[in-house]
Amino acid sequence: MSSSHSFFKDKRPWSRLKDEVLKAYLVPYLAKVARTRKPIIIADCFAGKGRFDDGEPGSPLIIAEAISHQLSDATSPEIKGVFIEKKYFKELAANVPNSPWLTPLEGGYEDRIEFFIQKYEPRNRNLLLYVDPYGIKSVLFSYFERIQQKGFNSVELLLNLNAFGFLREGCRLLKNPDSETETPDYYEADVNTPERLDEIAGGDYWRRIVDDYYAKRIRMQEAEERFIAQYCERLKKVFHYVVNIPIKAKLNNIPKYRIVYGTNHADGLLLMVDNMNKRWADFRADARNQQSPLFECDFPDPSKQKDCWNIDDKICSYIDCEIGLRELLERLVQDLGISFSTSEYKDHLKKMENDRIVVTRVPPTTATGKQSKSWDHTSKELTIKISRKEQWQPPLL
Repeated sequence: MSSSHSFFKDKRPWSRLKDEVLKAYLVPYLAKVARTRKPIIIADCFAGKGRFDDGEPGSPLIIAEAISHQLSDATSPEIKGVFIEKKYFKELAANVPNSPWLTPLEGGYEDRIEFFIQKYEPRNRNLLLYVDPYGIKSVLFSYFERIQQKGFNSVELLLNLNAFGFLREGCRLLKNPDSETETPDYYEADVNTPERLDEIAGGDYWRRIVDDYYAKRIRMQEAEERFIAQYCERLKKVFHYVVNIPIKAKLNNIPKYRIVYGTNHADGLLLMVDNMNKRWADFRADARNQQSPLFECDFPDPSKQKDCWNIDDKICSYIDCEIGLRELLERLVQDLGISFSTSEYKDHLKKMENDRIVVTRVPPTTATGKQSKSWDHTSKELTIKISRKEQWQPPLL
């Protein structure tokens, strides 16, 4: 595995998508959270150099631009960007704009985050943690639990997790050599004990997955899917909503990494899913135009392909009784991730209305007295409830 020296040489296609997701989310995130009128902190926990050697901006410059844009609004609350870096701090400090709102911090993630957890007073602040590590040894699950307990007004997590690399480390440490010809994305092989992997994963469940892989009961692709599924289930004890997107070089490849997003707010969940879906679709279109194999699959997660192709049936399967539109969207995106945007789900629901589903709107008419046909799940003046038509039955498996 390559070290972080080669990480900053140039921005690879899957790294570009990662940065595009961050960029797309930051502007609407800041605009929405700014309405709380409470200070906002964006912590880039592995900031790196700030800029790639080929001139491409890294996450610190993307964050700095988004903060500058939001602060141009005179009503904006205080916003600060904090950039943690030890190895490349000199380059980072040179690349981050000189501003009272932007603070490069020299030091390792573990030391800085431990100080932050123990000493920092949240004072009703909003926090967005962006965690994009070179390796995996520092990304302890307990940090997310402890930060959530601090009492911030809101906490959101955007984590780039190299699940494939984690399992390769697990094979090595359990003396279960793997035979994969495919390799994970660049990262530093830096974990010394299986117990350390327990701390990173939030449990020892990964050991059974590695054992099943070594016994050839499952392939590495299934091992990676099982690991991320169980990791996200544990993260749901920290954040109410958790979604992830697998980033692959080719359809049949194991993901280079997973973008894992955690939030306690449904607005944040639906906003992130919409932005992730748009960026993934844009990249897929670009790749096809350039006849590139990158992102060639029809949906982001091949394991969900069957459900995605039968999306009307999938939607109906969630309507076991009357359900609000917003709750239905939340359930769908937590299951299918970014395969569809909220507007695409609504397009399907519109076609299903009066055929497979019954839609009840309160009030039933608009201000001008016309029958309401709205699908606005954000409206505070309108309630939209959905139920199945009685004759519909779920398809036989």
